[in-house]
Amino acid sequence: MATKKEIEEHLKVALEEVGEIQPWFEKDVNAWVFSHKKYPDVEYGGESAKEVVENYPKYLREFIKHRLNNNLSPRIEKNVKGRGGKRDGSGRPKGTTKELKVRIYLPKDVAEWFLRKSAIPQIRQLMAKGRH
Repeated sequence: MATKKEIEEHLKVALEEVGEIQPWFEKDVNAWVFSHKKYPDVEYGGESAKEVVENYPKYLREFIKHRLNNNLSPRIEKNVKGRGGKRDGSGRPKGTTKELKVRIYLPKDVAEWFLRKSAIPQIRQLMAKGRH
């Protein structure tokens, strides 16, 4: 269950992503509406632009609450482009690479030998000798 503090932190990030809330009048529904491409499933429509500006963050807060509690359908989660609280600088730094790896299945005694850290250089030496 997400805490209020956690929800408010994520809401702050989401509102920074959304920027200024500028509703537009939608003639089809005869109402002022606002939505954002990063949060396409969060929309609000009201009788005035002021009402939309006041209430859109409340709807966004509810969306974030459900998202943090894993109560969203996979379709909605896939549509959402916003980070919704991802920390800047998290993850692998740009430009770094990992050594390529392949999963194989071996007998247990051989796998245990491979898992020893000191075995990797020995294995590479054996491989180098085999190439010549």
